[in-house]
Amino acid sequence: MGDKIRRLRRFLRWFWQLSQGYFRSKERWGALGLLALLIAMTAGVQPLGLQTNIYAAQVTTALSEKDFSAYQRALLTSTGLTAALILSALAKSFVQQKFTLYWRQWLTDSFLGRYFANRSFYHINGDKEIDNPDQRISQDINSFIDKTLDYFLGLGSNLLGGFLYIGTLWGINRSLVLIAIGTALLQTLVAYFIGRILTPLNFQSLEYEADFRYGLVHVRNHSEAIAFYEGEAQERAEVGARFNRLLKVLHAKILPSSALSSIQLALSITTRLICTLLLAPSYFNGQVSLGDFQLSIAAFSAVVGVFNWFSSNFNSLTQYAAVLKRLGSLADYFDAQAKPAPVSAQIQTIVEPRLSWSRLTVKTPDQARTLIQDLSAEVPPGEGLLIMGPSGAGKSSLLRAVAGLWENGAGYLYRPPIDAILFIPQRPYLVLGSLRRQILYPHRQGDYSEASLQAVLEAVNLGDLIERVGGLDAELDWADVLSLGEQQRLAFARLFLQSPRYAVLDEATSALDVANERLLYQKLQESEITYLSVGHRPTLIPFHEQVLDILGGGQWRLRPAQSS
Repeated sequence: MGDKIRRLRRFLRWFWQLSQGYFRSKERWGALGLLALLIAMTAGVQPLGLQTNIYAAQVTTALSEKDFSAYQRALLTSTGLTAALILSALAKSFVQQKFTLYWRQWLTDSFLGRYFANRSFYHINGDKEIDNPDQRISQDINSFIDKTLDYFLGLGSNLLGGFLYIGTLWGINRSLVLIAIGTALLQTLVAYFIGRILTPLNFQSLEYEADFRYGLVHVRNHSEAIAFYEGEAQERAEVGARFNRLLKVLHAKILPSSALSSIQLALSITTRLICTLLLAPSYFNGQVSLGDFQLSIAAFSAVVGVFNWFSSNFNSLTQYAAVLKRLGSLADYFDAQAKPAPVSAQIQTIVEPRLSWSRLTVKTPDQARTLIQDLSAEVPPGEGLLIMGPSGAGKSSLLRAVAGLWENGAGYLYRPPIDAILFIPQRPYLVLGSLRRQILYPHRQGDYSEASLQAVLEAVNLGDLIERVGGLDAELDWADVLSLGEQQRLAFARLFLQSPRYAVLDEATSALDVANERLLYQKLQESEITYLSVGHRPTLIPFHEQVLDILGGGQWRLRPAQSS
């Protein structure tokens, strides 16, 4: 029982956390106004519906009694009410969809802001508990808002409708009210016991759907490498295994969901039959008109709908709970990322106009391994430091520490503001958009003429690129258009164009021939940029003043480049 209460409290906290933010934001008055309008429109539809049914019943009664005058009056009123009901439903649908979009826009912006804050988009990849954050933000937010409004307005509409109809039903036959309540309670019990089977299956189906989609996206993103390896069979097997895991869950859902639907349908038909049997004697005795007979059945259905709302929506409620869990756990992750790590287990970064380390210890994010122990070194301004060592020793990890991506460890890191450093990875990042944006990245805009952009491309031996791709504003799939060597030269074009005070290069010339590598590093030496490089090639050594050897097991050695 204690675990169930804790889970319930957690779900309520997630719901409150996700739902209240929009109504407390700077857009709260518009949000509250639209919500109030929606509630008013929902409340207005129910009395209209009741009156429409009443006059429809009068039409039927007038027909059965062959009273043409009463028939005309009832038909005219019923037609007017029906038109008003249709227009009200249309207006309500329009307002609800607008409100859904405004809420989705706000909540998506909120999640995107937290996703990119504190580099959560990077750190989240190391958390096995948070899968497919892209789907959670792009799809689950929409599902959460849609379902929240549907349930909130639907339950309110059912309660109001039941309140209006229960008086009508009570006045015709009190036994029908008791039967309606009993039927709804029975359906709720059935839904509860079957739902205990469906709930975990709905959680799993959402997770496995996302995993299957991710497997297909992974193949698309690495299609060329897979084709080179002729790895189609293995990739097909992997994606197929993900799909089969999903199918297993979907098959497991068929029997309980079918049983739930069938039992609910059987109870609904049975109770309506009982309703008809109970009313039939009164009708044949002339105590109840044909119109009231039909109105009673409609009222009976409305009253049953109030009390069995939970059972009717149980299957979708379990899916809603799964969406709530996925979004709530993602929000909890963002909150945890925003909290600073304990000082004793964290590298202390001090912003100063220099790049150096004092007794720096770097550990893996899970703190299972110590990669570098008590490093003390400095990169003199205007000079270059080359980091070398065997693969896996911790060379790139030191760069991650400089960038603030890895903070587990101890000691002190002195570096300039992060916007004064340009990081160039081994495989440069290519943005979606034009060639101009590729060159300017990570800045979106810059006061650079076409001649200056052409000049910087010529400086990295890409002078024909603008003409080859059709201009600076051409938008192509750059990962396919440019070879890895061209991508690396493009990254150096960014570096020379922006000319930051510091540059950090992680095997940034690994795909280049020696001549192009020499060209780029000579230009880098001639600039005023202080640079820190990671590389394996001995041809890099002459372009640096010092070499830092990462030896593995936390060991390191600093030596002058001339000694190599």
